[in-house]
Formats: sequence, structure tokens, C-alpha cells
Amino acid sequence: MWTSVKYLPENLPETIEMTREYYGDSWISDSDFLKWQYEANPAGPAMIRLARDVETNQLAGQYVVIPMRFKAFNELIEGTLSLNTLTRQIYGGQGIFTGLAKAVYQDCAEQGSLFCYGFPNPNSYPGFMKKLGFTDLGSVPLLLRPLNTKALVRKKLGSLLASLSLPFHFYYKVKDRSDERYEVYPLTPSNLSEMNAFWAKVQDKYPIMGIRDADYLRWRYFDIPLRDYQVYGVRQKNSTQLLGYIVGRCTEVASMSSGMIVDFLVDSEHPVAGNCLANTLLRFFVDKNMDLAGSLMMPHTEESRILKGNGFFTCPKSFEPQPFPVIYRRLGPLKGNYKEGEKDYDPFLRLNQWFLTMGDYDVI
Repeated sequence: MWTSVKYLPENLPETIEMTREYYGDSWISDSDFLKWQYEANPAGPAMIRLARDVETNQLAGQYVVIPMRFKAFNELIEGTLSLNTLTRQIYGGQGIFTGLAKAVYQDCAEQGSLFCYGFPNPNSYPGFMKKLGFTDLGSVPLLLRPLNTKALVRKKLGSLLASLSLPFHFYYKVKDRSDERYEVYPLTPSNLSEMNAFWAKVQDKYPIMGIRDADYLRWRYFDIPLRDYQVYGVRQKNSTQLLGYIVGRCTEVASMSSGMIVDFLVDSEHPVAGNCLANTLLRFFVDKNMDLAGSLMMPHTEESRILKGNGFFTCPKSFEPQPFPVIYRRLGPLKGNYKEGEKDYDPFLRLNQWFLTMGDYDVI
């Protein structure tokens, strides 16, 4: 038998102990990382339910969401992101996942959260869909760009074939495509105040966008433990107005040194500025000896078109390391009049209304 209890910060050590049983020593079981994720979020603290064994007092599982602020259809919206779901193996089959999740959704609805979304892995996907009433909105395409074709061929096919990749190496070589009208520069915590004016200008670029103000970027990319991000801004020469930003991280994916474009947003009036950002980050990846660049980017966005103009292509489904589905469940009544000829029409169900990047979830 188990009972559902609300998480308190003093429960962190025992949740870490439970998480390490499943994941081992990693960022998801690191105390500093979880304090950052659960307690420092500018949108508010995590909403967590724990399952506790009534006989042994041992934790049996957890269900976690963190609040995420959105600008959607000209309104400020509170949403939640599902992550770090876990049930101890010996307690499987007792309805812990479903019971905790529904209790958390009730807590969220009472606090005004409109919806919950997530990017489930293949193991957790069936549970969200069959047991919790989520809707699969579709998948975010994975964009790839070779940076060192010779190294990629050698790692996958062997050194004998690596020399055959030489023509492609020159084709995919990253060239300097800077523009004398624009200046790309590092964004740091000391100059992040420029983000607020930029966000105020671009916040309606797409119908549904996670809020990307200075507080969010500081928390997501600068205060985060265990990860280092490269963040660039762009402006016109002799100007202080931010026109866009891009975020990258060097990591390893499927045994390949990979530069991941985690977030990217540009002012529509200055698409060339976005091109400068992408090119600068790609050249940074090359300097760091990355073999491959990747990004998750919605195909209807200007940012996706800019990346494709810089040599990115959509990864075929058969070569993806895993699918990247977006799932959604409404938690409370919609604000405003969204009906479109149907009862209870929900515009959040249309993935082409969303702007989503790797920065909108927690894996990269």
C-alpha cells in the first residue's frame, strides 16, 4: 500500500537516493541540478507528488512537473512541463504513475495552470497516452549538419572509407558568412537586460511561445549546474538593440561529438542577423572539434529556414536516435474565445502554432 504526499524541499535527499537506483550518478540525480530545476525556476517551484509506502515509509515513486510561462494568442498563460517521472521497480503495477500524475494535475489546475506538455521517451510514451489522456501533437524534426564528414565516416564506416568523404568535407565546410552590418557578441549575465526589450518586440512572432525574457535565459542557460552553454546575441553595428540570440552546447550524442543548437530566435525584420548568429555558432562548434551539429526546430519557423540555409537538413526518421514527440493535456478551462466552429475547440492541439526548441525541455 502507498499514499500520495506533496513534496517538500527536505524530501530532496531521499528522492535523489531513489533516482540513483534507476539512473545512477547523472545530472538527474545531482543535488545542485535538482535544486536549480525544482526551486530556482523564475516561473515558480516544481509541483511534485511522492508515493510513500505506508508500512516501510520508503519512497515508491514520484511525479514531477515544473511551471513554464507562455505567451499564447496574445495572453500570458501558465503551463507545466512533465519530467523526471519515476516509480521504483518493486512497486510496479500498483498505479503509482497514474495516481500521482492525476493528483499533480489537480494541484496544477487549482493554481491556474492551463495545460501540461512533455517530450516523453519511448519507454514512458505509452503510459502518458493510454493512462493519462495526453494527445500526441506530432514530432519536432531533428535537423542535422555535418561539420567533419571525414571523422563521421571514419567513426561509422571505418578509416578505409574516410578518404572517400573528402569532396563532402569541402561541401560542408563552415565558411565565414559574417555581414559587416551586424555584430555578433557573447551574451552574459551582465548584459542580459537587453533581452527584455527584444522579447517585448518578438513575443507575438508565433502564436504559442515559452516566455524568453532575461529572467528565463539567466535561469535556463547561465545558472544551470553541470552544463555549459555558448550564448550569442546580435545587433547592428553602432547599436545596442538586440536583434536575436542563439544558444549552443557541445556534447556527445550516439558516440559523436555534437554541437547542439539549443535555442534560436531572431527578429523577423532582420533575417540576415539570424544568419550571422547561426554561422558564428557553427564556427564555434568547428573550433571545438565537433563532428556534427544538430537542432530541434519546427519546420514552419523562420529559424528553421535560416538553419537550412546554413547547411542543415531534416534527419530521416529511420536515422533518428529516438523520435521527439510533443504530448499535451489540458488541465483547466481555456482563456479567451478560441472556438472555431467546434465545441471546445483547442488551438493548443495544433503543433504548427507552437515555437519549440531543445531549450523548452530539459534533456540538452
